[in-house]
Amino acid sequence: MLEQALAVPNDKYFQFFSLDVLRGFALFGILVISIWDFGGFTNNEQLLYHNGTHGGNYKLMTAISLLFEGKMLSLLALVFGAGVLLFLQKKEHPVAIGNADAYIRRMMWLMAFGVFNAFILLWPGDVLFPYGVMGILLFAFTKMKARAFFIAAIVCTLIYCGKQYWNYTDDKKNYKKYTAVMAVEKKFKADSSSRAKKDSIDRTKDTVLLKDTLLKNRLNDSLAKKNDTLTKKQSEEKGTWEGTVKGLKYDSATAKAANKTIRAQWSKVAYSLMSRSQQKESSWLYKIGIWDIGSLMFLGMALLSIGFFSSRFATSKYLVIALIAIAAGLALAWLRVNMQCIRLVDYAKYIEKKPIPYNQFFPIERILMATGYAALILWLLRMKVFNWVWKALAAVGRIALTNYILQTIICTFFFYGYGFGYFGRLQQWELYFMVAEIVLVQVVFSVFWLRYYNKGPLEWLWQCLVYRKWLPNKKLLNTESTK
Repeated sequence: MLEQALAVPNDKYFQFFSLDVLRGFALFGILVISIWDFGGFTNNEQLLYHNGTHGGNYKLMTAISLLFEGKMLSLLALVFGAGVLLFLQKKEHPVAIGNADAYIRRMMWLMAFGVFNAFILLWPGDVLFPYGVMGILLFAFTKMKARAFFIAAIVCTLIYCGKQYWNYTDDKKNYKKYTAVMAVEKKFKADSSSRAKKDSIDRTKDTVLLKDTLLKNRLNDSLAKKNDTLTKKQSEEKGTWEGTVKGLKYDSATAKAANKTIRAQWSKVAYSLMSRSQQKESSWLYKIGIWDIGSLMFLGMALLSIGFFSSRFATSKYLVIALIAIAAGLALAWLRVNMQCIRLVDYAKYIEKKPIPYNQFFPIERILMATGYAALILWLLRMKVFNWVWKALAAVGRIALTNYILQTIICTFFFYGYGFGYFGRLQQWELYFMVAEIVLVQVVFSVFWLRYYNKGPLEWLWQCLVYRKWLPNKKLLNTESTK
């Protein structure tokens, strides 16, 4: 309970409780963004508001992006990193097994849950598989000190920023190739006009010119016209840029096709989403994910090492960190949103004038906001404000795996065609009412479940799989569960 967590200074209970609270908060925050994809408010649909009059829908979407987009996944990764160290510090296990063996099994089964979530439950935005992979990759670094964790987090963040710029330079190269091709096309048109003028003059003189001279001129014109066509490579370079620009504009045909596909039966939905899931769990992971997720996990390890999540951390420091980090993060977020608007109006003009991409500082923005949110919540927790909220969030966070999968089940059944088929049928603001309903259901479910059981159903299954033993889960009468 919260009272017990705050009553005993410097103990592990507060540490576990605070991480549960943050995990629960992050889980609901993630849903605020993931409901966009679940409900059909896709990137294509968002472009309709970006390119429109910037009315109420745009302002609501912008506010959600500023406060939640990228930040909640970052907060969850931060807490996950802290949990990695806590698990490896365990002194007892239900069976005779070393910490390292139990940990690797734990990550591998988490990856299995992720594959199930992505390809069976059909959620291409799954994070369980990437977290499991990163958990294994970072195992070799878990013996480092706090300073080394901070340095590793900074290095990963800088590499992530570099990746953002790298992608932008690719677009700049494509645009440069496109302008070169357009210059060639312009020359072709000029040459064509010149030949047309010459042909007109020849026709007026065909009574004077010899027949063989006329034939020779026409043959030369035919050869010139044949050369005045783009090569295959030039056509591809032109198409690449035009495809990029087209992707920045709302396409009603794409929206209709997506609605029709996702409202279909399970097999068709699975087939249509398979490429997205494969891309998220393969190319995205090794190109971006290892730096994205790794930076936050390293930061979580660093914060745990300096006692950030424990009761020995000074209360006043939380508020200072929260104010500075959230203010700086929001400033970067506002810059990102404004640069995005300029980019969408005329990307060619943006590339010609802007030296950096609109999302250049997004990795720093999300790490600041995640840290700021964590500090603000822990400050409020220590100030004993909204105690009933923290108890509810702690219950949700304690069975986070169950609740995360449950969110997928609820949303896919409600929105996809093999369920109620509401994909693309709700307005943006209506999606947030759906979020509120899911939050209420999960809070009630979590609180009542933990009255009778030590772990959530999937957490219990996960534990049994890791230890390869059928373990008890039901609470004994009049006893408090332990971690």
